[in-house]
Amino acid sequence: MRVHSYTICHYGVSYLPYALRSVYDQVDQLHVVYTSHPSHGHRTDQPPPETREEIIKAAFAYDPQGKIRWYETDIWQEGPQRDRAVQICQEAGAEMVLVVDCDEVWPYETLRQDLAFAQIQNKARNWLVNMLHFWRSFNWACSDNNWPVRIIDLRHKDSVGYLPQEFGRVWHFGYAVRDKIQKYKWQIHGHKDEGRPDWFEEKWDPWPPAMDCHPTNDNNWWMPEPFDKALLPEFMREHPFHNLERIE
Repeated sequence: MRVHSYTICHYGVSYLPYALRSVYDQVDQLHVVYTSHPSHGHRTDQPPPETREEIIKAAFAYDPQGKIRWYETDIWQEGPQRDRAVQICQEAGAEMVLVVDCDEVWPYETLRQDLAFAQIQNKARNWLVNMLHFWRSFNWACSDNNWPVRIIDLRHKDSVGYLPQEFGRVWHFGYAVRDKIQKYKWQIHGHKDEGRPDWFEEKWDPWPPAMDCHPTNDNNWWMPEPFDKALLPEFMREHPFHNLERIE
């Protein structure tokens, strides 16, 4: 089965090369879709923290087999953007689509087992996976019960399946970023209007990590716990944040 991935980028230089590398060996093509403007429901006069040229450089930082393809879109809404990215994969010959956000890193064995499971089960279009969310470093992480779609089986039209949690979680680094990235993120975030008052001061800034630190959910949704970063792929040791106690 031909498996393609897509990644949509407006910013995300810090993790984009690592996200793509984590899936590179298990997909046939990687489609990177760039947008110069926010698409999550809010806009800002503040320019993006990273340039198009920086994102291109990050996207092609690791491409030994020439699998990566670059696209640009002027779609302003996230849903239609993702639909277009799936269409790009399908038009390129994909039978199964792997969704790789630019701040997500897949454990090799987790991806291998998840793809095999979805193919063998052959029963759902949208396969949902659980994630682990790193908190301001590679040493702390939060778990929750959210299950976003990350594998799309184009053989099916409408149905949902859950990928076994025992295969492992996808590692999400969207909150292991510098202050300036986090502040820009919340200027354009789709859940901006639901943000907790004084979250930056009361939850983001404290160190050691504050508990109950999710930016919108105040029901003990994220409780940072120590994480053994030795479990990360060896290439993550090259990351400039790897040895930081706290990313600022």
